[in-house]
Amino acid sequence: MTLFVTPRQQQRELWDGPTCGLDAAVKVFGADSAEPNDPSVLLHLLKATLADAEHLYLDLPAQVTNPRQTQRPQRFSLHDFLAPPSPTGLDMFSRKTDFDNLVRMLSDRRNTHSLQREMNVLRSRKSKNELAVMRQAGAISGAAMTEVMRALHPGMLESEAQAIFEFECARRGSARQAYVPVFASGRNALKIHYVRNDCVIGDKQVMSVDAGCELAGYASDITRTMPTAADGKFTPAQRDLYEVLLRVLKECTSLATTHQVTSLSNIHRRSVELLASELRALGFSMSLGTLERTLYPHYLSHWLGIDLHDTPTVDRSTILEEGMVLTIEPGLYIPDDAAFPKEYRGIGMRIEDDVAIGASEPYVLSADAPKELVDVEAVCSGRLPRFP
Repeated sequence: MTLFVTPRQQQRELWDGPTCGLDAAVKVFGADSAEPNDPSVLLHLLKATLADAEHLYLDLPAQVTNPRQTQRPQRFSLHDFLAPPSPTGLDMFSRKTDFDNLVRMLSDRRNTHSLQREMNVLRSRKSKNELAVMRQAGAISGAAMTEVMRALHPGMLESEAQAIFEFECARRGSARQAYVPVFASGRNALKIHYVRNDCVIGDKQVMSVDAGCELAGYASDITRTMPTAADGKFTPAQRDLYEVLLRVLKECTSLATTHQVTSLSNIHRRSVELLASELRALGFSMSLGTLERTLYPHYLSHWLGIDLHDTPTVDRSTILEEGMVLTIEPGLYIPDDAAFPKEYRGIGMRIEDDVAIGASEPYVLSADAPKELVDVEAVCSGRLPRFP
């Protein structure tokens, strides 16, 4: 392994603090060798090694263009050779034939393979250490979600609730949020990716909070729906839909094991069947098509890890293996439409957990975020004691 890193620069460190430099690339990160992050050095290495490589793994940019030196960033990658940000200036290559030969070697389909696809397969199965970090990220986000429930009241701004969540994550050790969060109260919860978070929270509504912190590079992704009423209680209609989602969530979570020999796509299909049956029991009359287009238009799940939507090249039909991590997030969004029972119109809600695949039992990484109806109401009404 050769790492290309920026050499230590005393003047820059005066402003930005100490950096690792070449020595640490070997001593700390375990590289076999380290080279300065310089285009000419990288070019020399590529020319010296690519011709004899039996297999080459990389992902080429969509459009290869002759690279330039002008406005070259401090940190560059192989992509900067082939698709640089600047269209003007001098060539990084002294001869155009060097560039052409390099592109030809990198583009040789006989021995060039997608690096992303191979890395995604490796990343899809988390180690025990990775799962421990993700469990801690879930615990931090769960504690922050609890504090939001405890503070929630009519007249509060959605942005205030967001600030509480982010503060509680930060004081527990998270450096940043994993994504732009959703704090959607009332009819805003009908918008799946509502991120304005700037409305006043009304009484006897629900608020769906889709938020999660990042810890040591790993994401958490949790959604909880909570009552906004001053007494911390759901209305009967809200309670009906919440209990439907909770039953579907639990049933789908129970399938997330290697013992089931199933896939993410199969669990999604099961969530559709379960929601259809549950809603019909509440008096809904609709086809599966209407359910998937209107009431439940998003997928049940996605992979989770270093990225929020992790390992995108791992197909949803892949048989689940121990150590894989996915979200399970059934949702319902009932529009103002006479086709649906009146008491449920205008309600949007979702419940989401982060789940690691086990052999015979799933491992819920977000278990610290209250989701049982009685627990959510207890926190929202102030009856559940505060946790550190």
